[in-house]
Amino acid sequence: MGRPGLKFRLRRWLAHLRRISPARLLGARSARLAVEDARIMASATGRRFSEGHRPVIRWIKGDGLDDEITKTALATATALFGNRVDYCLCTHAIGANRARNILAAASQPVEWWPLSETDNPPLAARLGRTGCLPAKFGYWWKWFPERVRLNGPEWILDGDMVITGYPSWFEDWASGRDTPRLTHDCLRWDKSTLYGDYHHSVPDDQRPYSGLLSVGPGQHYLPLMLAILDQNPLKNGHNGCRDMDEQGVVAGALNLITTPIPLHEFPFARAFESKIDYGPAGDIGKGWGFHFGNSFILDNPHFAQMMHKGLLLVPPPEHPENKFRWLGNMGQWGVPGWALHGDNVAIIVDLARQFANRQVLELGTSRGRLTAALAKINCKVTTVDLADRGASQNLRGLGVKVVLIDAQTFLRQTTARYDLIVVDLHENTPEIWATLGPLIISCLVKNGTLLINNACLGDLPEWFEERGVPKFLATLPKSWRREVRKLPPPGLAIVEATT
Repeated sequence: MGRPGLKFRLRRWLAHLRRISPARLLGARSARLAVEDARIMASATGRRFSEGHRPVIRWIKGDGLDDEITKTALATATALFGNRVDYCLCTHAIGANRARNILAAASQPVEWWPLSETDNPPLAARLGRTGCLPAKFGYWWKWFPERVRLNGPEWILDGDMVITGYPSWFEDWASGRDTPRLTHDCLRWDKSTLYGDYHHSVPDDQRPYSGLLSVGPGQHYLPLMLAILDQNPLKNGHNGCRDMDEQGVVAGALNLITTPIPLHEFPFARAFESKIDYGPAGDIGKGWGFHFGNSFILDNPHFAQMMHKGLLLVPPPEHPENKFRWLGNMGQWGVPGWALHGDNVAIIVDLARQFANRQVLELGTSRGRLTAALAKINCKVTTVDLADRGASQNLRGLGVKVVLIDAQTFLRQTTARYDLIVVDLHENTPEIWATLGPLIISCLVKNGTLLINNACLGDLPEWFEERGVPKFLATLPKSWRREVRKLPPPGLAIVEATT
């Protein structure tokens, strides 16, 4: 008998393809995105946050009295700009609990970046040569690292600066077309008091200062600062917490390459002055922020009055389900469609309250948003993820056990049993759940509860391969209680292993 004809073989091949799920044939979209994300993670030389091109606003916060101002700055900016930009809080000498309290008012994801001298080795080396140890870096910490995202537009602000509006040049900056900009003070201040030993490098008719530096994609400024420090080194015994040399180096290095941000746009509201300083032009209605100067060491009456009058955004109540919005997995941290919806966070936290002081397993840590909320209601949480997106740092001090391993491998190896298991994984194809589902059930205590995010993800056209959860639910014993809440997307399955 001869070989089948070409048309017959083609029909047989097509019939075979129809029996193979799209996930197996091409790889589910989630699987492809996971591979791409893993590639980015592996190729990144620093933080995952630093990759990409989105605009970012960053603040520096040290161990001063201005916690509430920085908290308000984050609340205001995240409400004002939303997801149009990304946000970063750099800190020094701030513990995890204190940092989380400052970040709690943010309504958008924020990267928390605790600083060390390794974030800017060249600058740390120049300071170290004078005998200035990291504990005395002081003002210099603002430039650690030089850029938190080199390939995107970036604003670098003091922690006592609150943005209240859009500057006229915002769109140019956000699109990467703007020139570098630097805040300026008024001429009534003597140069020697502002710039330390470097006051001679600043023109007499200008008063640039380092409160807010705006730079574009790929723009470096550190080489200019280092050149000044190499030409005129800091004196031995330099103390960055006290000496004003940092201000002089920044002003001398950046004055010629930056466009001034005048006081009438970003006025000074200094703690020791009775009036807000709008500069010689006065308040002409073009302000888009306030610098609450000296709040690091003094209570600031301007800030208190503006908060009392409702002129600044009051941070919202810190309920467990919303005080960790800064840990959301959107923007620069993850792939669209992977973030746990805030409403589902609230639902899960409410359902989990009955499991206080009991063993809870979370599969899919991400940055730790749900993990932290569960820990705050006294659940004993073990959380598992293949990669650490900052969760080990973000969850520090909350009593959470963070495990970096594939979920299926963890479930096969663990001997522990859990009263509540919460699943928020990126891949939810039938092939994945055919193996994953039985492993999860084997780790659930008798009469335990299982909560599964992405239960209806497959209903969305772009995620049509992700139908593993409904198929898994159909295999459960009929006596088990199950409920699927389709809204908000991508849905939540609630399973109680009743007997």
